[in-house]
Amino acid sequence: MTMKYLELNRFWSYALAGILSFLEPINVLILWILIFIAVDLIMGVWASIKESKIITSAGLARTIQKFLMYALTVILLHGIDTYMLTFIDCYLAKIGCTLICGIELYSVFENCYRITGNEVFKILTQFTVKKIEDNTGVKIHDKRHRHK
Repeated sequence: MTMKYLELNRFWSYALAGILSFLEPINVLILWILIFIAVDLIMGVWASIKESKIITSAGLARTIQKFLMYALTVILLHGIDTYMLTFIDCYLAKIGCTLICGIELYSVFENCYRITGNEVFKILTQFTVKKIEDNTGVKIHDKRHRHK
């Protein structure tokens, strides 16, 4: 019994070490995603309180879901970078993280405008959208407002 327990323990230790070593190069990227989402959450709650809107647990759950989806996306892109596209340096994980953070930044600027009404944030929102759309070809503004 003790020997099987030690072997199982060793297996999980090796598995955890392998996973952590795979994630080590992108831990800063995932941290930045977490920071951008946290700032967006704080600003969104602040704006909702200012506008007397109800804050629901479903909205907060969407934030957790969003972080998990974004983190998994960056992890999968890192897998492609590391094990599939070894013949070129694509930096897909960094590019994906940059796009994710850019979209979150757009949302932060939107919330800042909702809080302050300051035109600077409206201009920054428009500038961010234009940069993302110009560099990716994806029409962010149309997609965001279609689902509201």
